[in-house]
Amino acid sequence: RRDKMTSNWISKAETAAYLGVTTRTIDSWRKLGYLPAPRYLAGRPRWNVKELDAWLSKQTNGKY
Repeated sequence: RRDKMTSNWISKAETAAYLGVTTRTIDSWRKLGYLPAPRYLAGRPRWNVKELDAWLSKQTNGKY
C-alpha cells in the first residue's frame, strides 16, 4: 500500500502500463524530452500521475 506522499508518483513500468506503451518507449521519450520530466525518489525516476494526465490532454487527436 502506498502512502499519500508517494501515491501520485509511479515508476517507469507503471508509467508504461498507464500510457499503454513499453518501458523502452518510455526510455526513448525521456531521451527526446517528450514526456514530462520525472522526479527521482530513492534514486529512481518517478512520474506524477497528474502531470501525465495534463500531458495526455495536450496531445493532438488523443494520440501520443
